[in-house]
Amino acid sequence: MQGKKPGGSSGGGRSGELQGDEAQRNKKKKKKVSCFSNIKIFLVSECALMLAQGTVGAYLVSVLTTLERRFNLQSADVGVIASSFEIGNLALILFVSYFGARGHRPRLIGCGGIVMALGALLSALPEFLTHQYKYEAGEIRWGAEGRDVCAANGSGGDQGPDPDLICRSRTATNMMYLLLIGAQVLLGIGATPVQPLGVSYIDDHVRRKDSSLYIGILFTMLVFGPACGFILGSFCTKIYVDAVFIDTMIPKVTKHLLSNPVFTCIILAACMEIAVVAGFAAFLGKYLEQQFNLTTSSANQLLGMTAIPCACLGIFLGGLLVKKLSLSALGAIRMAMLVNLVSTACYVSFLFLGCDTGPVAGVTVPYGNTSAPGVALDPYSPCNKNCECQTDSFTPVCGADGITYLSACFAGCNSTNLTGCACLTTVPAENTTVVPGKCPSPGCQEAFLTFLCVMCVCSMIGAMAQTPSVIILIRTVSPELKSYALGVLFLLLRLLGFIPPPLIFGAGIDSTCLFWSTFCGEQGACVLYDNVAYRYLYVSIAIVLKSSAFVLYTTTWQCLRKNYKRYIKNHEGGLSTSEFFASTLTLDNLGRDPVPASQTHRTKFIYNLEDHEWCENMESVL
Repeated sequence: MQGKKPGGSSGGGRSGELQGDEAQRNKKKKKKVSCFSNIKIFLVSECALMLAQGTVGAYLVSVLTTLERRFNLQSADVGVIASSFEIGNLALILFVSYFGARGHRPRLIGCGGIVMALGALLSALPEFLTHQYKYEAGEIRWGAEGRDVCAANGSGGDQGPDPDLICRSRTATNMMYLLLIGAQVLLGIGATPVQPLGVSYIDDHVRRKDSSLYIGILFTMLVFGPACGFILGSFCTKIYVDAVFIDTMIPKVTKHLLSNPVFTCIILAACMEIAVVAGFAAFLGKYLEQQFNLTTSSANQLLGMTAIPCACLGIFLGGLLVKKLSLSALGAIRMAMLVNLVSTACYVSFLFLGCDTGPVAGVTVPYGNTSAPGVALDPYSPCNKNCECQTDSFTPVCGADGITYLSACFAGCNSTNLTGCACLTTVPAENTTVVPGKCPSPGCQEAFLTFLCVMCVCSMIGAMAQTPSVIILIRTVSPELKSYALGVLFLLLRLLGFIPPPLIFGAGIDSTCLFWSTFCGEQGACVLYDNVAYRYLYVSIAIVLKSSAFVLYTTTWQCLRKNYKRYIKNHEGGLSTSEFFASTLTLDNLGRDPVPASQTHRTKFIYNLEDHEWCENMESVL
């Protein structure tokens, strides 16, 4: 019995040690659990993978015709490419579904995602392995008129295509064809474990009642993927092949457009008009605050309720007048000149509608409002030298003496009820009080109401020039260059009309500052302006811009008046519905002499930069 005790004790000790080791291992396992060991993280990853799968598949379908043209493929060849995805998926679907369930399913799905990524990269290789698309004049198969014509009578001249050049331009389609097939097969193989293993894994690791929700989210992503693919395809198919590397002559077209004085003057006039809006309107709220002593809230409310709705109404009325009066380009430029003159007159009236800064102690007048010569203007005075006043903020108060003080502290007020202000030396002691805000200026209320009414009229009338300007712009270019001309317009509007004006107006406004706040010894924001200088400078910049626009409008009018047919490219007579849908009408012959009905038309534009009517051998495929 005694011999067994040591053995039994030893066995119990070993058992305890084993249990302790196992407990330690369990603790280590718990510590090593990754933050990604979460079914919700898996769901997000699976959704992203299924979204990518659906997007890639739909994107391929959206660019099938592009692949045909780029690599000279037949429809049957493209069909094989599209089917290769299903072939790769079909080959392994049962194998992966059966044996994958016994393995680590998330890892298998991750491997599938890597294979899909390789397939996607392989799909892009043909674009990089083949030569860059390079447009050369010898590739054009059309005559001087920009379309296939019979050359039997020598009408084609030397305009015929260069067979050697065309053959040299063909890519090695066999290799690219095989690469595309291989890429689709890889995509199909990579997609094999995504759906079956993903769905089963989710169903095994969530509560039964939550399983349907998770799986529903999963398949929603699968359906949403094709929508993303088609949208992406729509965007990408608008971009020409090797668009970054090809010399497409878009500089020559721009030069051609800007060499037209009417086009250039109208664009610059539009830039001047927009510059007034971008600069003047950007600081209009601040202007109202400073000139008429309004709060920020009130200024913004008035702008939103008056100036902006009036501008919208003006744009509408401008378009309506052009339509009702059936204005030609010459009539439209006269209308633009008229509304510009009226709106400029409104801006001139703003020079006389405003309020003075008024007396501000230590800034515009000395303390005590004394007129003694040689008295320095300093916000700090003996009456407030022990108050430790700060200039990091501006909280003006109006004293009983009619003078504005930078704050109650600078007025020498020693109580929170704003009484007993030591700096008010020109009033009886019992009246040394201040009230929050600047002291009102005489006649300021009436000036503000007049300004508001004139601003409404100015906003409405000034905005009426927008539609006539656009009408003139699109009438001065060939029909096929309208979109590009408008693109040039919007580019220059942003470059000249929206970027510099706020900088110019802002610098001008700062130059009229009377008192700057200081924060930690550094200059801060301006808290007080010379209202008269502010008004004159602020409004004068707008008047200069409006006057510049008028000069440009006048130059345009002179050009059109002297040689209307030279600058107006579009016939303005209009087309009836039956004429517009006639089989002989295409964008190629719009505005030109009619062509025989039997002649074949193509959706191509041939521009001739040497002539004001057409541009030189630049192809744009719709």
